[in-house]
Amino acid sequence: MKEPKQDPRNLTLGQLLLQVCRLTGDRLRVKMEEIGLHKGQGFILFHLWHHDGIAQNVIAHALHVSAATVTSMLQRMERDGWITRERDSEDQRIVRVHITEKAKAMREEAREAFRDLEKEVTSVLTKEERKTLQELLEKLHGHLTPEGDPHRHPPFHGGQCHGHRRKDET
Repeated sequence: MKEPKQDPRNLTLGQLLLQVCRLTGDRLRVKMEEIGLHKGQGFILFHLWHHDGIAQNVIAHALHVSAATVTSMLQRMERDGWITRERDSEDQRIVRVHITEKAKAMREEAREAFRDLEKEVTSVLTKEERKTLQELLEKLHGHLTPEGDPHRHPPFHGGQCHGHRRKDET
């Protein structure tokens, strides 16, 4: 039996953020499954489309997941023909990950799925609200990302995080 919907006005900020993340994740999972991927695999492919041949441990670090989690995901992706893995020729401890032609061929389709999700999520927001949400999420990301992490954003100051411009600011 389905539980009644909880009024979002009765949730704490943390509960509300978790609910929005879960709902967004559910929608992303459906979109990724429609193109033959599991949710996390899309993130790995996006990273590889920009950094083909990177070390497996770098992917884990970039996605903020354990090495074991990435290994499991990559094994499945390799089995399904999305990626190949090979030992580094100079350091056999390093496993390099490469995208296949199959993955290259569906790049635009995956990008479109992410764009569609973003449009759906932000369609209820004004341009100013989207900008504010982006800034607040960047601030939270920077605060929650561990020190020393290359994906850590410095504290938020003056309308932009760490000098990056969003697409709508260029």
